[in-house]
Amino acid sequence: MDIPIYIVNYKNNDRKIKMTERFNQLGINPKFINEVHSDDVRLNYGIDINLKRTWAIMLQHLDCIRDFYENSDKLHCIVCEDDIYISKNYQNNIVNIVKNFDELNLDVLMLGYLLSYKIEMNTDLHKHYFSIVHNDNTGSYHSYPDDIWGTQMYLISKNYAEFLLNKFTPQFAFENIGTLNYSPDWIITKNGKRALINPMIAVEEGINVSDDEGQRSFHKISHQFHYNSDIYI
Repeated sequence: MDIPIYIVNYKNNDRKIKMTERFNQLGINPKFINEVHSDDVRLNYGIDINLKRTWAIMLQHLDCIRDFYENSDKLHCIVCEDDIYISKNYQNNIVNIVKNFDELNLDVLMLGYLLSYKIEMNTDLHKHYFSIVHNDNTGSYHSYPDDIWGTQMYLISKNYAEFLLNKFTPQFAFENIGTLNYSPDWIITKNGKRALINPMIAVEEGINVSDDEGQRSFHKISHQFHYNSDIYI
């Protein structure tokens, strides 16, 4: 299935090459959108440098989505980060994943995310927080709470793309500073009708992700729980 695949990358040619090679093994040529720099006119709101960095990441995700919305006749797209392993079964499963996406009337499906444990449906906690909405040979599809993070890989519809682009503008972010985190995993994966797939289609590498020790540990543990070299490229 010919679905546009975008990769968010900022000034890291090594990662760009690596991700291109991984997708090429699946017969896919991913698309890279221009970087969003700190002098981008959309960031001219007098915000500090740390907030600019977060907004720039959000805008690069939205630029991927805008390219899909404005320049593609496809009904779905996938956006990825640049530090993921990809399921070797992607090409075998994507047609049915999109079919399930449409039949479930989803806006966004998390194909990769951060989770420091495996979803086990024999526990009451997981039954409560990750109720199954569909199950087939591509995996199990679950609803998820607001504290599931990560935009390692997600699938969206064209209608949801239009919603995101129209609502979550930089002006909207500025007008809602203090009440809105203008960040992909606070917005893109937290609105609309949503689900996640288990097992993941993309698993983060879990290295060189942050200067914060807690974040590094969380990403590393998530990788350790979900990565399997027999399954992922």
